[in-house]
Amino acid sequence: MTAQKIPSTLLLHRRAAAFTLAAGALLLGACTGPTEAQRQATASAPPPTDCTAWVGTDRNAMMGGYLLGQGPKGTGAKECVPVLMTANHPPPDYAGGDYYISEFTDDKLKARWRACKEDPACFKRIDAQMQRWLPPNKERATRSTGVVDPSGRIDPDGNVDLKQIRRPAFFAKAPYREGIAEADARTWIVEFTAPRDAFERIDLKMTGDIKLRGWYIEGAGIDDGRGKKVRALAIMAPGGGGQLTAIQHPDEAAYRIDEKTGNTVPVNFPNATTETMGQRWWRENLHALNQAGFDVLAYDRRGEGLSGGFSDTNTLEQGEDVFRALAALEGGRGLRLLSPSGELFEGETARGRLLAGMKANEIPLVLGGYSRGSMSTAWAMTKNYVAECTFDMPQPSCTPPKGLKNIHGAILLSSFASGAGYVGDSPDLADRNLFLGGMAADHHIVFYPNSSTLAGMDRWPAAFFGKGLWDRAETLEGTVAAYNRIRGVKEIVLARGPHSIETWPASDRDYLRERMVLFAKTVIVGGRTMPGARPWKDFKSLVATTPDSWEPSSRPKGPAQAAKAP
Repeated sequence: MTAQKIPSTLLLHRRAAAFTLAAGALLLGACTGPTEAQRQATASAPPPTDCTAWVGTDRNAMMGGYLLGQGPKGTGAKECVPVLMTANHPPPDYAGGDYYISEFTDDKLKARWRACKEDPACFKRIDAQMQRWLPPNKERATRSTGVVDPSGRIDPDGNVDLKQIRRPAFFAKAPYREGIAEADARTWIVEFTAPRDAFERIDLKMTGDIKLRGWYIEGAGIDDGRGKKVRALAIMAPGGGGQLTAIQHPDEAAYRIDEKTGNTVPVNFPNATTETMGQRWWRENLHALNQAGFDVLAYDRRGEGLSGGFSDTNTLEQGEDVFRALAALEGGRGLRLLSPSGELFEGETARGRLLAGMKANEIPLVLGGYSRGSMSTAWAMTKNYVAECTFDMPQPSCTPPKGLKNIHGAILLSSFASGAGYVGDSPDLADRNLFLGGMAADHHIVFYPNSSTLAGMDRWPAAFFGKGLWDRAETLEGTVAAYNRIRGVKEIVLARGPHSIETWPASDRDYLRERMVLFAKTVIVGGRTMPGARPWKDFKSLVATTPDSWEPSSRPKGPAQAAKAP
């Protein structure tokens, strides 16, 4: 049989129809029949918890969990291992497709907010939360770089001398002595130009551009196993409040324990020795990727640290910044670079100096993010593979995806990417989705993702997930749902700890970093599986993949709690 050539006009119509269906699903939560991911989700549904245990930071509460044997093969004494479970569950007779996608779309979240506004008590409660978060968030002291040591302090909204920005070598001195200092001779200071976000433009009537600043660390290439080196770029987005060049004293702790109550109490930063907590751990991740051969791009998000802007919470806009940075590195527009030797390049003279001499749609890419950075990373992946939707505009619309074929996968640490449905069953999280809907509808800020990031994950090529068992970002059920939708290389790495990975034991942080780097290398060289991953077959056995190490404030202090009554 001779294959018939399909007319180009028909191909265009088919592509347009396929995009229309995808965009409609994102905007409206179109219902579909069971998918393979849904069947996997049913198979990996969590059994009821059978014990309770105390969790310290950042929950300070008794939590349900599973009695699991300890030791290398789980044959030792049993201990209750806590897990934060999901608050939202589909009704028994639900027939609307995937509940966690269909019921948590942009439209439905905004509709719930409109209903809340009709109830004075509900509106007052949620509006107070939104007012605390609306930019510039001065009470959270987001711009702390340069507070402990004035070197490195800049005016992020001014004309900055890039030589004033701290370089990796700054962290070589005592007491910091960070490994990233080794990369100084390969590090360029970068400055990109970006437009203001929707909140600034619509609500505050701000005009003009802002600048995003950070580091580009050149790598030696990844060994492809066949005697060649593959140049590739990892673009890494930090967590909320993360500031690339902020000081963290190595002896600093994220919390203290109240002697009277036994509860953990967060330490406020900046203080006398530390500007922002968690930055030492974050720079260790960047260094590990670079040591593995990757070029690494890391910059402060808009509104924080070295970068300009008033608003720091629109993660949808921050996802678009990834593509703006790539375009600038290729074309030079709005770009300034300071070379390792101190030579300044701008505009036309800066174009093409990085990206290993390749174009933005050619250099192999891995996108990664921690906490809030996982949100912007998930939006960037959705924009590239599914559709570009303006959920922060008064009348949202969708356009076709960017379609870069050189993005090989995503790294999601303490991820929010499974969307609004997988909120933990905890009182302090109960209002999150009303907050989400209100911020998007009334203030044009997309902070937490709606369900569209999860809905499109079956189109992502690969993904790596790292999280704590009582991570407040999304429940483990949500992470498993996201994992089940990924068709390519994937892995989940867990620890007995909270959302803030910097509080985990060093052994767990080291293992997470090792697996993250291996994932990045694997997807770049075309591997199809993750060698050495801890095996699991269902939800409870996934929880059991955690080693017998605990975030210190949550370490068991006595015999396991008795099993719950049925």
